Amino acid sequence: MKIAYFSCQMPYPATHGGLVDDWARLNAMKAAGADLALVTWYAEKGQGLPQAHVQALHTVASVVHTLPIQGTWSDRYKRLVRLARWPSHVSSRVPSKHALRALWASLDAFKPEAIWLDAIYPIWLARAAARRYGVPLFYRSHNIEHRYMRGQVSRATSLRDRLAWSMNLPHLRRVEFDAWRQAEVVFDISMDDLAWWREQGFAQGVWLPPLVNPEKASQLRAAWGPPPAFDVAYLGNLRTPNNVEGVLWFLREVWPLVRQQQPGARMLLAGSAPALAIEDAVKASPGVVLRPNPPDVVPVLRDARVLVNPIFGGSGVNVKSVEMLFAPARLVSSPQGVAGLPEAVSRCFAVAIDAKAFAQAVWQALQDGALRGTELAQREAARAQFDFERVGDVLRLMADRCAKAAAGASGRGQ
Repeated sequence: MKIAYFSCQMPYPATHGGLVDDWARLNAMKAAGADLALVTWYAEKGQGLPQAHVQALHTVASVVHTLPIQGTWSDRYKRLVRLARWPSHVSSRVPSKHALRALWASLDAFKPEAIWLDAIYPIWLARAAARRYGVPLFYRSHNIEHRYMRGQVSRATSLRDRLAWSMNLPHLRRVEFDAWRQAEVVFDISMDDLAWWREQGFAQGVWLPPLVNPEKASQLRAAWGPPPAFDVAYLGNLRTPNNVEGVLWFLREVWPLVRQQQPGARMLLAGSAPALAIEDAVKASPGVVLRPNPPDVVPVLRDARVLVNPIFGGSGVNVKSVEMLFAPARLVSSPQGVAGLPEAVSRCFAVAIDAKAFAQAVWQALQDGALRGTELAQREAARAQFDFERVGDVLRLMADRCAKAAAGASGRGQ
């Protein structure tokens, strides 16, 4: 199947949860035999894209188009004008006439049979492509985006961040509802979000969880050799307001209680672009080591006896929780950290909501030690939910809907 795949941001390197999900799916589609034309955006900072990143994109797609999000005054003015109809993140992804002509020439030669919209923000271009080629639009929903964005605005700790997040709110709910109305099928990351959309009257949603690359899964799940260097670890981006809120809560409220029970406890805090507030909190937290921008998540997730996800805001699914599931460590999470996942998966986590209960769950996990017997079997069954083979079902469903759409169009033309 030939798919024009519109990804809202550079999926490689996969440095945070949304990109991990996107990059794994691209690899899974390629492995399942899909022929992809990838259209994606990047922030233009005057240096262009590293050639190694472009080469990586060509390993999953036969056609690659990278479009810059530029910061010139002219581009900013055009985006401001478009805010009358579009959220800022959609507005910034409407290409220039010159870029659009080049893109159409390439996709005309590719002849896509389906359009894949990955996240809401490339919707202007994805919808135009679906009209141009007369093929169905399929949408991958990562969040109930308008609710997620409102939550980020409320959690932002600086005026600059609050304004930046707020600019994306106007029209976002309307645009997101339009995407659900126009999509042939919506592949939703979250079972909870899918239930919410069904309550709004949409019946074409299908659950598609994040997928874990088989090679990464094998590396993560291997039995420990040397014992982990840390008692506790957290891995996730360290800049979005909901993650910053959760990490600061853990460092200030939970970690002191853990250290009271186990005075020599050590924690590894790893993730991209740490906020200044997190750097300051780490300095005030005995036993905590900050590892910014780790190049590989596997060594981080395998270097602690307990992995934690203390997040309280957001929607969709925490991709970090899915990756944590494949490590041999015990797992502790807030309720939001396991939201949107099946019960068979959430049962693999100790779930706690207040600081005392969270600290007690961490301490108990440290006492319990390595997984054994039925715990291991439970973990293996949960991991099976995220196998690459799910993409085969996705492609078959897409092919079936495309065939029916083509037959309907042919019938109307007679």
